[in-house]
Amino acid sequence: MPKSKLTLYMDKDITKLAHKTARMSGKSISTIVKEYFVQKDKSIRPDEVSPLVSRWFGVLKTGKPYKKLRDDHIKSRLKKYEDTD
Repeated sequence: MPKSKLTLYMDKDITKLAHKTARMSGKSISTIVKEYFVQKDKSIRPDEVSPLVSRWFGVLKTGKPYKKLRDDHIKSRLKKYEDTD
C-alpha cells in the first residue's frame, strides 16, 4: 500500500499526551493514529451514514476514478430504459 504524509497540528497538551501514550504503549504516534482511524471506520454503522455519504464510501473503496464510475452508472441507466420502448 502506498504511503503518504499526514501533518497534524495540535496544541501543546495534546502533543505531550500523544508522546506519553506512544512511550507507554511502545507504539509510534503514526501507528496509534492509524489504529484509531481504522477502528473508527469499522465502528461506523451503515444506519448512521446518509445514502449520499455511503455512495462516496463505495467510490473510495473501488479505486476507480469518479468519471469512470459515473460513465458506468449512466450506461446502466441507459440499458434499463433501452428495453422500455
